[in-house]
Amino acid sequence: MISFAPIAIFAYKRKDKIEQCLSSLKKCDGFDKSQLFIFSDGFKGEADKGQVGEVRDYLRTFSQMCSCKSIEIIESKYNKGLANSIITGVTSIVNKYGKIIVVEDDLIVSKDFIKYMNIGLDFYETNKRYGMISAYTYPLKELDSYDKDVYVTRKGDCWGWATWKDRWETVDWELKNFDEYLSNKKERKAFSSLEYGLEEQLISQHNGKLDAWAARWIFHLFQHNYLTVYPKICRAVNMGNDSSGENCSTDDKYSNILYQGNEACRFEYLDVDHKLETEIYCFSLPSMGQRIIANLRRFYSYLGISGN
Repeated sequence: MISFAPIAIFAYKRKDKIEQCLSSLKKCDGFDKSQLFIFSDGFKGEADKGQVGEVRDYLRTFSQMCSCKSIEIIESKYNKGLANSIITGVTSIVNKYGKIIVVEDDLIVSKDFIKYMNIGLDFYETNKRYGMISAYTYPLKELDSYDKDVYVTRKGDCWGWATWKDRWETVDWELKNFDEYLSNKKERKAFSSLEYGLEEQLISQHNGKLDAWAARWIFHLFQHNYLTVYPKICRAVNMGNDSSGENCSTDDKYSNILYQGNEACRFEYLDVDHKLETEIYCFSLPSMGQRIIANLRRFYSYLGISGN
């Protein structure tokens, strides 16, 4: 029998995105058995006040017609920002319920998303090797001939995911021991091999130039040797790579196809698949043009000149 974890959904000012996201969730098997907690971040100023208001009006209407087990909308009185909103929101829910499914407003999920997540949460809960379950998967060539429903890597993700309280509650969001990490060449090499630019995000975070919750979460999983479970076929796709999000640019290379089948996912206790892990890193590498632009921006930043 499946136990249903609460679903935390994070919205800000994109009414069209949250409409599409919730529309896909409503079609999921198990939606009627799920508790929804929708976190609506506050506006930054007059420029986005109207958009935030539109989102909240829609959410109130949605809640009145919602067929889920229960729904609660948490409206922030001020703008927390994406990182703080997710960190505080996830913490409040996972501390109370012991596990959680997390969705941001720019995701579309498959019909079996809720069952996929909950079956996975039940399956791996007592095996502390596994730190999280991802709904998204990369469009990797190695998966064409892969014969299992899931694979495992050391790299976490953030496009539709689930975890448990005991994995989440020990995250060092302040990166207190980051200098120790920076002095460890072996550890830095291992972490940097998971995704291009990931360490750079952490360094920017540590220096107060970036507010990236996902990079810190992935770093936590890596440092604690937690593994991440990915599906062979996507259970969530991101529609926010259109420059409308807080931390997303225009890039469609991460596009993938949602699972359309009816069969339950076969979860297994697997070790890291190093071929797939290596392909994820290679997939994350920018084009030559993007690398040149990134290096120029770093150079301009060093000189104190805007590189835009």
